[in-house]
Amino acid sequence: MKALFGIAAVSAALAGCSVIDGHQRIAGWPELKIIEHHVAHTEMRDRCQRAVSAFSSPEGCTYFYLDRREAHIYVSKDFPTPWVLAHERLHAAGYDHVGSTNMQRMLADWRARARDRDYRLQAAAEGFTY
Repeated sequence: MKALFGIAAVSAALAGCSVIDGHQRIAGWPELKIIEHHVAHTEMRDRCQRAVSAFSSPEGCTYFYLDRREAHIYVSKDFPTPWVLAHERLHAAGYDHVGSTNMQRMLADWRARARDRDYRLQAAAEGFTY
């Protein structure tokens, strides 16, 4: 019975972040330099906790710095799990979870900020100010 509960608990924990949308890349996702951080489990958990719901425990995470064209992956070196690293690499390559639009929205927001920044730079170059 204990083993069955353990399997159910692990399956439930993994279900939240185990499926990537048909391995279809988000349209227009930029090529990013992937930087992997294999850190102590406590550091990974501390860094990644904000990427999961309140009652979940992170297995790994990816943070995007689109202006720098970088994706930083954090995984536990104490409990290395190949599927977690593979999963996070897919995020870095532009794949999101089934049904999620989080990464698409992040990309659209980043592009909108870049357009606004470019517009302001052009206006400043032409002598306009805000």
